Amino acid sequence: MKIIVANPNSNTELTKVLMKSAEKGFNDSSTELIPYTNPKGSKHIDCTFGDYQSVWSFVRGLLDFTEEVKPDAIVLAGFGNFGFFALKEALDIPVISIAEGSQVIATMLGHKYSILTVFKQNIPYQEDLTHLLRLEGKLASVRGIEMDTENVNQNSSVKESLKNTIIKMIEEDGAEAIVLGGARFAMYADSLSEEIGVPVIDPVSVSVNLAKLFVECHLSQSKIGKFNYPPQKISDYFVD
Repeated sequence: MKIIVANPNSNTELTKVLMKSAEKGFNDSSTELIPYTNPKGSKHIDCTFGDYQSVWSFVRGLLDFTEEVKPDAIVLAGFGNFGFFALKEALDIPVISIAEGSQVIATMLGHKYSILTVFKQNIPYQEDLTHLLRLEGKLASVRGIEMDTENVNQNSSVKESLKNTIIKMIEEDGAEAIVLGGARFAMYADSLSEEIGVPVIDPVSVSVNLAKLFVECHLSQSKIGKFNYPPQKISDYFVD
């Protein structure tokens, strides 16, 4: 089995961080996890503008890469939109967005869940995304922390900010499970869950395992309605 782990940011250092999360606890030697980094677009996608400026190259490049690699599934390892509905239309293999996969799993772990995102400015974007996924009825809150997006390595001050915010989500917002709404946060999931005592979801790790489950169960997005193939040939949508 081959699973592409696709980073919508044009940031190879972040891709390395994503792959560490993807490989964490993944002991299946028969499955190959293949990294992909957006060749263009924003280095750090942190808002709607960054999403829109990055998605065109991400989708087109990923389709070409998929044709070359012939994977069994794709994990979109950015906590946002990034054209995942479009990719579900274009492809018949499972396409798992970490934003969708992790939030669906969160709904099974408690009455309500919260999302912790990068920057308070990004909160409306995440709320709109949850509405798009029709999960807002299970969402307790979205909160954001400020951080240096250039630093993709583990940092004690970032972890402390995450911990303090998660405690507020539990005590003030009524969250019973937490989704770390950003690939940069994934490395803190296990230690935060242990320290605070609630499920804290690493969206990359969860989504990679979900993609593997889809393949093993012979499941993929339906092609008769919302995710039917585009009416034109894919190449006709691209004008060079």
